[in-house]
Amino acid sequence: MNALPTTLVNLTAERVALRAMQDSDADALFAIYGDSEVMRYASDPTFPSRETVFTMLTSVRSLLAAGSALEWAITDRNTNQLVGTCGIHSLQASMGAAELGCMLARQFWGKGYMHEALFPVIDYSRESLGLIRLLADIDTPNTRSIRLFQRLGFRHVEGTIYCREL
Repeated sequence: MNALPTTLVNLTAERVALRAMQDSDADALFAIYGDSEVMRYASDPTFPSRETVFTMLTSVRSLLAAGSALEWAITDRNTNQLVGTCGIHSLQASMGAAELGCMLARQFWGKGYMHEALFPVIDYSRESLGLIRLLADIDTPNTRSIRLFQRLGFRHVEGTIYCREL
């Protein structure tokens, strides 16, 4: 595998659906990426304005078209409300590995949404993408994310890197 797909498939679990991010998601995305507490451990700064979401969406679409990243909006299947995002990026084709990342709106923390959403992404990574491992880069103080990824079968390998063999 030299690149990720250039189209995004929809994924589902019991309570969540994963789909492409849309311009109409701007308010919900800004509620996530504009929240300093949600962004506390993110590699990017907190978005200063709603307009920054449109820059992000352009980037997400460009990375998808280039086969460089897959980014999903996570929605509640009952309400269709966007609750978070997750994605696969930083493909290391020679190692059959990629990085898995996620963000969840603060109002949905502790309710199992991200845990449920990442299962179909992990399955898709193995079954459709042929990856043999997923990595997660998690800051040491981010204990909530560490616990989440450990429950998903990731193990600490070094520094801030966690790995799950598929």
